[in-house]
Amino acid sequence: MNQQVKFCVRVHQGGYSFEDLKRIWTTADRLGYHSGSLYDLLNVPTLECWSTLCALAAVTHRIRLIPMVLANAYRPAPLLAKMSSTLDVISGGRLELGIGAGGGRGDHLASGIPFPSVRERMAMLGESVQVIKRLWTEPKVDFEGKFYTLKGASNEPRPVQHPHPPILIGGHGERHVLRGVAAHADMCNIGNGMSVEEHHAKLDILAQYCLELGRDPSEIEVTHNTRVLIADSDAELEKLIAQGARDSHMSLDDYRGTLDRAIVGNPEQCAEQIQKYVDYGIRYFFLIFPNPTPSENLELFAAKVMPSFADI
Repeated sequence: MNQQVKFCVRVHQGGYSFEDLKRIWTTADRLGYHSGSLYDLLNVPTLECWSTLCALAAVTHRIRLIPMVLANAYRPAPLLAKMSSTLDVISGGRLELGIGAGGGRGDHLASGIPFPSVRERMAMLGESVQVIKRLWTEPKVDFEGKFYTLKGASNEPRPVQHPHPPILIGGHGERHVLRGVAAHADMCNIGNGMSVEEHHAKLDILAQYCLELGRDPSEIEVTHNTRVLIADSDAELEKLIAQGARDSHMSLDDYRGTLDRAIVGNPEQCAEQIQKYVDYGIRYFFLIFPNPTPSENLELFAAKVMPSFADI
């Protein structure tokens, strides 16, 4: 059965005021984007992910809310279960819980949070997801794991969504992360700007893990993460590229070289590039527009690209 093609406005919120974020999210909400996301880092000059998502839930009506992705070790699993069920309730069932094994060594250590090996962090993540799902769905939870122990824990109110909000696991490691996706995720985001061929190689590995665990790979929704530069004319596109080079402190040629994995061009060209992924079977796109995200980019993409995928 065909699935709706969905578009997320992925915002890296560093350098944005709350008023900036509110403008972006309310615009995306009005234009019919499926979701919006923020990143989760502590040791950077930016608004904290979870608090900001809660505030944005209060000023939007339809758009879904995604932390992309939470660093698991930053919040104990029972606390995150409570926080996430609360956000799902106050948003009317609009949470998609993105979570990963960590926010990076530097961010962990600067914040006084241990940063063990990938294997151990993925084991922690696996236990955390089990705890969260059980607290979302069971009246009382006892759990005895290596990293978490619960005795008679409860979580009320439960999330609005049934059986529970979808869980997205982000990360691209083939030995540990993809195995964790196979075991626990409803959705995955496994790389930045990957080609169809690269997706296929990763998903072959994921399918093998699913086979070992007795799970159907089609149960896991695959997403594509990409930058987008869109303009109605070549002249306007060149202005965006020049501005991107200046903002990145790069030469024009070097900056152009970073766009080979991005969706770039006029609306027709952007739609053609996205269509290649849709033909492969990917139906969910996380779009990183230029910073700061101008309303014109969101408007143009919504008006001239999104309709191409409305009836798929």
